[in-house]
Amino acid sequence: MTENRNLTAEEWAEFAPVFEKAGIFSSGSVRRFVDTRLNKKYDVFLLNDNLVLKKSDQDKEKYDRYFAGHSFSVPQVVSAVQHGGDCWVSMPLIDGTDARDCSTDDAMKVGRELARIQSYYLEAGTNPDGCRSYFERKVLRFWEKSRKYFPGYEGVFEAVEERFFSAPRTLIHDDFLPINALLDGRNAWLIDWTYADILPYFLDLGRFAFVGYEEGKRYISHESATAFLNSYYKEMSCNPQFVVARQEFSRDVAISAFCQYSMFVFYKDDEKVQKSEDYRTLKKILAYLEAT
Repeated sequence: MTENRNLTAEEWAEFAPVFEKAGIFSSGSVRRFVDTRLNKKYDVFLLNDNLVLKKSDQDKEKYDRYFAGHSFSVPQVVSAVQHGGDCWVSMPLIDGTDARDCSTDDAMKVGRELARIQSYYLEAGTNPDGCRSYFERKVLRFWEKSRKYFPGYEGVFEAVEERFFSAPRTLIHDDFLPINALLDGRNAWLIDWTYADILPYFLDLGRFAFVGYEEGKRYISHESATAFLNSYYKEMSCNPQFVVARQEFSRDVAISAFCQYSMFVFYKDDEKVQKSEDYRTLKKILAYLEAT
């Protein structure tokens, strides 16, 4: 899981100019966030036990555009500093854990909060050029390999493409892994909106519910994934503009998972594809989409 650790002398020397611009002049006031499960250090730091400082390309821009002045559970951007061409933003510390291995109750909180945000921005601009660009960059190119391994499902690929452009659009996080939902015991806080854009509503669902830290090992259980999706749908259905029947929603969730697993298969070596769990999962998703 994620924890924060004291800086090494080398880390302090590397990042001291950034900390000083943020008003921090002692290494004893700074700790670095580390993911112990993934053995990964982040360019995210805890300052004086109450502020988080992180390197960010667009967090402040996206916060100002979509979240400032609203009551969504998205941490406020307190300040921003520039260093070496990079933007660093500070925000209050959310004292809790991320949503990996979350309970069904916590998964429901995440689903409700994501739906609250997406219900507010439902159909917030058609953005046809941005949608087309996204589809070509992040969806269509991954289909090259999947089409080779599943030649009998061309009709499914065509149906998925059609739905991509006909589904309701809203504000999408576009990196909505369980590590980007923080739980403080009461609320679910959704963080890191760097890639946010107006896109088909279903794109965040498969990433949260079905992605794992390694093949065959998901971040959340099947029960929590189901709770997340049910809670999301219930909240979204309170918006009369969300005209998506339950069966169609289930298909949209499958399309979201299809987009994810097409990407996983794309990055596998050819000789390993058909032996992989990702390939078998993608085959099941395609069969479901063909049947529905």
